[in-house]
This record gives sequence, C-alpha cells and structure tokens, in this order.
Amino acid sequence: MRTALTRIRLSVVLLTERRLALYAWVDLLLAFVGLAIAFSGATGGSMDFYFPFFLLPVLFIGVPMLSDTVAVERRSGTLDLAMTSPGARFYFERRVLAVAALMIAQGWIGVVFARLLTEEFDLISPFFQVIVVSLFISAVVLHWSVRFKTAGAVMFATYATAAVFTPWFFSNPIYPPTTFRQPRQLADWIDYGQQNLVLVIAAAVFYLYARRRLARPERLIA
Repeated sequence: MRTALTRIRLSVVLLTERRLALYAWVDLLLAFVGLAIAFSGATGGSMDFYFPFFLLPVLFIGVPMLSDTVAVERRSGTLDLAMTSPGARFYFERRVLAVAALMIAQGWIGVVFARLLTEEFDLISPFFQVIVVSLFISAVVLHWSVRFKTAGAVMFATYATAAVFTPWFFSNPIYPPTTFRQPRQLADWIDYGQQNLVLVIAAAVFYLYARRRLARPERLIA
C-alpha cells in the first residue's frame, strides 16, 4: 500500500512539474464553485453534485495533468531512454493509472459528500460510474498522448472525444428515490448498464490502440 501511494505521488509530481500547488488551488476553487452550483440548482438535491464535484475536476484538472503523460518526456529529451528501458510498455500506463486513482478517489468523496449533505441514494451506481468515466478519460488521453507531440493537442483531442460521447460521459448516475418518487426500475437499470457499457467498450478500444502504439517504440520516438 505504501509503495502504491509513493508511486502515485511521484507520478503526480512528475506530471505537474512545478504546478502541483496551482492544481491544488484550482481543485479547491472548483469545490467551492461546485457547492454554489449544487445549492443553486433547480432542485438543490444530490443530483446537482455529480457534475461540479467530479466531472469538472476531471475535465479541468485530470485531463491537463494526463496530457503531459508523454509530452513531459519529449520536452526533457528522455523519451528514447524511457521507451528503450525494461518495462517501457507499462511505464506510461502506470503514470496514467496513478492520476486515474486520484480522480476515482475525488469522485467517491464527492458522492459521499452529496449523500451527507442531501438525501439518501444508492452509492453503488455512482461509485461504479466514477470508475468507468475515470478509466475512459485515462484511456482516451493515453491514446492521443502516443500520437500527438504536444500536450495542447492531446487536450483538444480528448475534449473532442468526450464531446462525441456526451450522452454517456455526462449521464448522471445519482438516482435519489425521493426525487424520482419511486425506486429504480428494471428499465432504468438496463439504461444505466448500457450507458456504462458504451464507455467501457470505448475505453478498451482506445487502450488497445494506445498499447499497440507503445509496443512499437520506434514509431513513438520518430
């Protein structure tokens, strides 16, 4: 456990370089903005917390951090060394998974926070979707990182991809019975499963293409 936390910390420090404090302040700012959005929403209920407390940080903190996954090696001139070292195929994957773990942790904290401040709702659905969305955005960023040379191009391609998957990426998994006046029915569960299945399949496709590219270091270095 301590080794995993150390790797996450080192990966985050490497990706943020000297901007770690800036990212932390932006995260806190988004948290305050999220509270304002949630409590000024149409219902002021738990559903208003998902977007500002999870998706906003993912898009405005997670994606910029992940976009440097390969670009930071290009800027420092160590990409050829990284790709020719043992375990090079998993070098960037571990870095992406470290940031994905942080996104999942923040998403879970936001979901618990929403439940404590509002009404009770099922935690399994949002917990699972937080994992799916985090892995999806991580796979997308990894895919574009091994194809574009600059972090800006990776960010633009990632946002464009998220826009294509808008119906599934921005779907709200929080289902409070007091708001919908009834427990989630079978049709609701089927719709929820289909939404997440689309993201899971897309994440797998993006990851496999990225891994195929990583298996050919000469194409990545060129």
